[in-house]
Amino acid sequence: MTGLIMPLWKQLLLCAVVVILAAGGWYAFQHRDSLGGGATASGGPGGGRTGGGGPTLVVTEAVGSEVESDQVRSVGTVKVPRSIRIYPQVSAIVTEVMFKAGDKVVKDQALIHLDEADQRVALDLANVALKDAQSALDRAQKLSASRNLALSALEDAQSVERKAQIAVLGAQIALDRRTITAPFDGVVGLSDLAVGDFVTSSTVVTTLDDVSTLLVSFVVPERYAGRVAEGQAVTATAASRPDATINGKVTSIDTRIDATARTLKVEASLDAEAANAIGVKPGMSVVVSLGFEGQTRMAISALSIQWDRAGSYIWTVVDDIAKRMPITVLERQSGRVLVSGDLKAGDKVVVEGLQRLREGAKVAEFAAAAVGAKAPATEAGS
Repeated sequence: MTGLIMPLWKQLLLCAVVVILAAGGWYAFQHRDSLGGGATASGGPGGGRTGGGGPTLVVTEAVGSEVESDQVRSVGTVKVPRSIRIYPQVSAIVTEVMFKAGDKVVKDQALIHLDEADQRVALDLANVALKDAQSALDRAQKLSASRNLALSALEDAQSVERKAQIAVLGAQIALDRRTITAPFDGVVGLSDLAVGDFVTSSTVVTTLDDVSTLLVSFVVPERYAGRVAEGQAVTATAASRPDATINGKVTSIDTRIDATARTLKVEASLDAEAANAIGVKPGMSVVVSLGFEGQTRMAISALSIQWDRAGSYIWTVVDDIAKRMPITVLERQSGRVLVSGDLKAGDKVVVEGLQRLREGAKVAEFAAAAVGAKAPATEAGS
């Protein structure tokens, strides 16, 4: 049994050998890229370095340029150029209501008839008086022609005839006021009147809106005051139909900036037919979008941007050398990012293989490296 037990010094020696081997393996694993036989030679983008500690394989993309979009969105209120409440000019009883809410009416179309019996009697009396005055004037003119009537008597007859004409005109006006008509083309609103109601000059008959043209009033920040112009295109969407877009253009611009809100009031006309088709009405709120053409900015792929404590940056390739460049992100546009920095169109920006890059590191573009790897094989085959 004693001969089977390994001496202590041999046990210690064996443990030391095991520790040395383990440490060597760990070191070789950690420094595999710097060892001649441990470097990777991946054929894909970002696969590391080429065999023998060569340049890092990357995929690049050329810097482009795009126009920065600048858009103002504001909530505006729809209105019409003419919107009124219709009142009677006299006090009377309603005898006929000739419209319903939502009807389209034309100028001078009758809306309400009021009791007009007394006015018709007054007009008939005035016509009779006018006829008598005209007959008296005819006799006076004949007598005056034969010098059988004084000039003053003829003038009196002329005055009576003129007064009778005025009386007829007054009676006709009083009669016409018993019919309430539309002062312009438009759409009438609700009315509470019914036959038999008594109305006065303070009674609202109905409302009338000229919907042939729709306007929207909204505000823009003061920094856009010098860029808004009449005729500029706008679009609007209503909460009732957010999927429908109404086109329009700027028609009026206020001459003053609101000193409290620091905004400029703008008015635009909308496509009335499109707006009416989706139920847009005066007083409704809509979201107005007003676009401005911005500056031309450098555009790069969103994949190329990285961040650290100092902010965002990218890797550019100049003479096969990686250079780190700080940038400022301005706007994102469907996978592309508009940035500002020391860039110009055509510069090469790394989009894949970013993880192993260091300032001043030598790089090789993956497409070029792949072509170079295939060239020797072609020669050998030939």
